[in-house]
Amino acid sequence: MSTLSSSSALNRLFWRLHFWAGLISSPIILFAALTGLLYVFTPQIEAWRHADVDRVNVGSQRLPLDVQVQAALAAAPDAALRHVVSAHAADDSTQVWLRAPHAHHGAGGEHDHGLPSGSIVYVNPYTGQVLGQLQEMDRFKTWAKKLHSNALQGDGWRWLIELGASWMLVLFATGLVMWWPRPQARGGDGWRALVPRWGRGRATWRDLHAVVAIALGLVLAVVLVTGLTWAEHSGKRFRDMQRSLSQDAPRAPKGLQSTAAESPHLSWQAAYDTARSRAPDIAMQLTPPAGKDGVWRAENFDRSQPTGRFSLALDARTGATLFASGWYDFPALAQATAVGIPFHRGEFGVWNQVLLALAALAAVFSVVSGFVMWWQRRPRGKVAAPTLPARTLKAVPLWLWPLMAALGWAMPVFGWSLLAFVALEGLAALAPRRKTAH
Repeated sequence: MSTLSSSSALNRLFWRLHFWAGLISSPIILFAALTGLLYVFTPQIEAWRHADVDRVNVGSQRLPLDVQVQAALAAAPDAALRHVVSAHAADDSTQVWLRAPHAHHGAGGEHDHGLPSGSIVYVNPYTGQVLGQLQEMDRFKTWAKKLHSNALQGDGWRWLIELGASWMLVLFATGLVMWWPRPQARGGDGWRALVPRWGRGRATWRDLHAVVAIALGLVLAVVLVTGLTWAEHSGKRFRDMQRSLSQDAPRAPKGLQSTAAESPHLSWQAAYDTARSRAPDIAMQLTPPAGKDGVWRAENFDRSQPTGRFSLALDARTGATLFASGWYDFPALAQATAVGIPFHRGEFGVWNQVLLALAALAAVFSVVSGFVMWWQRRPRGKVAAPTLPARTLKAVPLWLWPLMAALGWAMPVFGWSLLAFVALEGLAALAPRRKTAH
């Protein structure tokens, strides 16, 4: 009996893993890709759907921010104020974000079981006219984002998309290893493996399946990794790691309080002017003090300019800066995240949208071509999963097991599903032995 090489054993294991992962997770991948493709065109769709509340005719002078906020509150007397996004561009409206009376308070803001329940009042900054009021979920961007992240079912369903993203990374990695050609100097295809063989039936589908994924592999990898950084379970691991690596990075202390209790609070306009003088030229979100000893908080509302990110805490009575941080205060990992997430959302312009649209279509094509290859290969009435003899597992390189354990720790949903996969494989391996014993 010939000895099985470690590379051959690895390829055999990866083929079986790739097969089952693709077969089981493909519906999730299709859903994530198609909803992501829809989300990519958010800027154009929002410009069409919400122009009546987002855009105004440019006037000669803007009203004080206090007047704009009061106009919005008068239009929604039963709601509580959350924060204000003052008009930045000349034709922007001012957005006054309100809290629904029944909303739960959480790390993600005002929500009802993971779906935003607040509303936004839009005010013309030049005239004080209320342009309209929309529930957050009535904004196409919010609706499409929640469709993509939790299928509009709330936080309880976020694990499902996380599961698909985790296994898609595994699919990409295992597929790349199995496809990787030998150099031409050693009798392999070398770079010619990037050219599909046309008119060869299943071989053509296999080539296209690989080449399309590889052509957009970097984009797909960035999209998957950045998506996992704010997923419910993998994201927690990432945030814990980020905090451990950035102990020296400045952060706003909890429980900041204003001083000089005998003075009245700054007006909205005064707080805005003070923050504006200390912030980059970027759309700003301003949050009023919470209680008599609270502070004004300001941060960037626009996430498409990572280097313009900032955070300010101002004394509510004097306007003194109690805390300030900006782009250069972020550690490298936080800066990478600040770039990666807007890229994932297609917020860097048309080129970004085109790349993401191609990546989404590549994911769809990978699923479809994978099913075509399986259908062409399988005998009628059988699943025809690649076999995995025990001797193959014994020949697999030892470094693979700690690597899989590390991935399972970093991506907990993947880790639990991998344990389930291993358990099922073990039961399947034991079944023939039991039949033989009987």
